[in-house]
Amino acid sequence: MTSSPLPEPRAERFVRDLAALKIPDPAAAHAALWLRLGALLMAAGIVLGATAFPLAHGTDSSLAQGDALALGLGGITAAVVGAALFLRYSLTGFLRFWLARQSYELELLGERLATAPPTTPHPEGEPHNGVPRTDPAPR
Repeated sequence: MTSSPLPEPRAERFVRDLAALKIPDPAAAHAALWLRLGALLMAAGIVLGATAFPLAHGTDSSLAQGDALALGLGGITAAVVGAALFLRYSLTGFLRFWLARQSYELELLGERLATAPPTTPHPEGEPHNGVPRTDPAPR
């Protein structure tokens, strides 16, 4: 007497299929580094912008005000670049997992459709719910 192998649980199969796709781990070291760098640039940009305002307004020297304005623009640039880095690397992990999950669900749907019994097409003029018409066809 031979026993049939037990079906593999969905979670284990998903992990195995995910490893077969060779998708890099979203918690990789370089992605975490860029994520932290983006957050640090955003914070530094806010600090630079906040310190540039009192520096520009605290003096009458146009040279010092120009330096403070350059510092403020550098802070704005750092904040924008930091926000872009932060969004890119925070959304990458989520979207990578979402794409892997979608491909798994589509594969599961394909298997379900492949094992479903074939359906017969409906005859012309018959409603699609399978109930035949009782009234005569309109002319």
